[in-house]
Amino acid sequence: MSIKNIIWDWNGTIVNDAWVFVDIMNGVLKKNHLLPTTLKHYRQNFCFPIQNYWRGLGFQFTDGEFGELNASFIQEYKKKMFLPKLHRGLEGLLKDLKKQNLKQFVLSASEDGLLKKSVKYYHLEFFFNAIYGVDNLNAFGKEELGQRLCAQHKILYNETLFIGDTEYDYRVASALGCEVVLVSHGHINHRRLLQTGETVVRSVKELKEYFKLNQ
Repeated sequence: MSIKNIIWDWNGTIVNDAWVFVDIMNGVLKKNHLLPTTLKHYRQNFCFPIQNYWRGLGFQFTDGEFGELNASFIQEYKKKMFLPKLHRGLEGLLKDLKKQNLKQFVLSASEDGLLKKSVKYYHLEFFFNAIYGVDNLNAFGKEELGQRLCAQHKILYNETLFIGDTEYDYRVASALGCEVVLVSHGHINHRRLLQTGETVVRSVKELKEYFKLNQ
């Protein structure tokens, strides 16, 4: 494999946390007298920018009002962010890739402080050369952050694989010029990810098979 670097997304890709987002969102929906959602609906409709997803659920807001809504969402997220488990087999894959001397990074649309707390909680920081989260709570700026990551660590795009679970990750990888593999065990379902035209796997097991076939 010509790949020397792997950039991982975090939420949904490494941590199986889509159900937590649905649980918190249902609390916000109830508080605002809106109908509840389901994990199936979430995986069919979640998108970036996240304001568009909220509007699809029936919310109406100005930019300032959205900031307040999202801040309350994040407060609840902080209470539940350590409830989900890692996807089965993920830690073993990280170990295998590290043994192969591949450099591994985390690039997330999560706020940097929350992201690093989460990586530390799951005792995964040892596997990563660096961890990059955005500087806001609105999941904005991942493309620019990825460019900074690659520049600071002198990463060549054509030697780098991006692994994520959303169309946003596909767009970030495309902007960077990286190869991308999308996993459909996270926040977006398999059918939607296939529409990107990129490689899509359903599980960590299939992701391991991808690496075996491309060594």
